Amino acid sequence: MNYFVRTFGCKTNQYESQLIKELVEQNGENVVEDYCDADIVVVNSCAVTAAAERDVYKFIRRVYRESKKTKQVYLVGCYAEYIKQNNLYNKFFARLAAAIPIKFFGNKEKYNFVNNSVSIENCGIKKFFGSTRAYVKIQDGCNNYCSYCIVPYLRNNLISKPVDVVLKEIEQLVKNNFFEIYFVGTNIGKYFYKDGDKIYDFVDLSEKVLSEFKQVVILYTSLEPPDLTEKFFNFLKKYKHRIFPHFHIPLQSADNKILEEMKRKYTAEEYIEKIEKIRKIIPNAIISTDIIVGYPTETKEQFFTTMKFIEKNNFNWVHVFPYSARIGTECYKKYGEFVPYDVKERVREINKLNKILGEDYFKQLCKVG
Repeated sequence: MNYFVRTFGCKTNQYESQLIKELVEQNGENVVEDYCDADIVVVNSCAVTAAAERDVYKFIRRVYRESKKTKQVYLVGCYAEYIKQNNLYNKFFARLAAAIPIKFFGNKEKYNFVNNSVSIENCGIKKFFGSTRAYVKIQDGCNNYCSYCIVPYLRNNLISKPVDVVLKEIEQLVKNNFFEIYFVGTNIGKYFYKDGDKIYDFVDLSEKVLSEFKQVVILYTSLEPPDLTEKFFNFLKKYKHRIFPHFHIPLQSADNKILEEMKRKYTAEEYIEKIEKIRKIIPNAIISTDIIVGYPTETKEQFFTTMKFIEKNNFNWVHVFPYSARIGTECYKKYGEFVPYDVKERVREINKLNKILGEDYFKQLCKVG
């Protein structure tokens, strides 16, 4: 049986797709490079925005149109979970599934079609297709419940991979010549594992990995502002030459009233104070962030507050997203599908600024002497 695995969304999904591929091969089946050669197409999906959903749906339609061999599509992950939780099958997939059978595997049963005993507590990968660095999933779940975000409702409850399992996984990856280790998870700052009397957070885990594997460099997929504690900064001072100097710290808005409505648990002033601490420790640090524009209550003045903040504080890159209403979130319950009429224009404005920031950063890299 030939399997093709297509990944949408976050780096955690990329890790989980790699795990699916390895489990398929362990079962004596084949992973192919082209979906037209696959008996089964596995779509590891994203539901963080409506645009992410549309991308998944378009791909499945393309499989239906172009692949004569495919007998089954397995839709796994967050979009499958979202469809199941909100009874959206008839709205989106009934007609398509009549043409090509589709099975849905939410996050709790994501690996069941290959191995129903796999969990974060016992899983690990040995390599990473198409990359010189390897992702290691250290935890799953998030309990922040930001007002706009569907992820805590779709992912599992907070759970962390045991320290010894992380170390064994990295040991195998190092044997296979992967020395850049990318910590991924739904919210890696929520890593928490108790081993006897010792409690590990993500900083303790990082230090343990770096002390055990002298040739390894660690990268972080994303860190929330509250995770940037004094403990983290002290760790960063000690190991700054072994932490890849790119830090993705989501901001979402620079207006404190919007941040409060989003339930983001920090102010713009607290945010930039922590960014400056990183820059003081690692002067050449690359700082990227996420911004949501068009939150239902965001005024033009609040939007311009965010624009000025971005311009003033020299981010290297800004990932900008138009607000996307998600069924089940607090924001959806309050405002439904409402989005400010000029949201597309706001996205364009930040993208213009983003281009300037990117050009300035490139010029900085190209300076000689």
